Amino acid sequence: MTANTPDKPDEESVLLAFSVEPQHDRETLARYLREYPEHTNALIDCTLELRMDAVRVDAADMSAVNADAVVDKARQRFQALLTEPGGVSVSNPFGKLNRAGYKSLASKLYISNLLLIRLRDRAIDAASIPARFVDGLAAELGASAEAVMDYLRSPPAIVSGQSFRSSVKPKVGDQMSFAQAIETSQLSPEQQNALKALMVE
Repeated sequence: MTANTPDKPDEESVLLAFSVEPQHDRETLARYLREYPEHTNALIDCTLELRMDAVRVDAADMSAVNADAVVDKARQRFQALLTEPGGVSVSNPFGKLNRAGYKSLASKLYISNLLLIRLRDRAIDAASIPARFVDGLAAELGASAEAVMDYLRSPPAIVSGQSFRSSVKPKVGDQMSFAQAIETSQLSPEQQNALKALMVE
C-alpha cells in the first residue's frame, strides 16, 4: 500500500492489496476496515468471496444439498470472524438466512435484493419504515415485530451474511429514509408503488 501518497488508494487498489495478504483473518480485516472505512462493504464482500473460493475447490463435485451445507458453514465461519472476541452479537433476525433464504424473502416481500440488504444493514431510518411493512417482514422472518424494530433501530453497519450481485453497492454511513430507499434500490415501478401505498395507509 502506498501510505505516503497524498490521496487514499481507490477501492480496486485496496481490494487488490487485501487479496494478496498472506492471511485473511480477523486481525487483517480489522486493520483494513480501520484504515479504509470508506471501503467497508467492498472489503467484507472480498473476504466472503475469498472464503467461498477456498471451499469451492473442495465442493466442485458435490451435490447441490452438500454444496448448500458448505456455503452455510462458510457463512457461519465468516460471521464468527466479524464477531468481536468475547463480544455478544446483536440479535439479528436475518442471521439464520442463507443465500436462497435472502432471495426467497426479497421475493415474498416483493422488494429488490438491494432494499433487503439496506434493511439488513440498518441503512434505513427505522422511524420512516411503515409499521405494516415491519409486520410483514417480521412475519416472514418468524420474529416479533418488536424484535425486528429493535434491530432496525440499531446503528447502521454492514452485517455479515449473504451478499447479492448489484450495480449499486450499499455503504455504511448516514441512514436514508424509507422513501429515499424506495427511489434508489433498483425497484420496479410496480414495487415502488406497492411500497409507497404502505406509507399512506
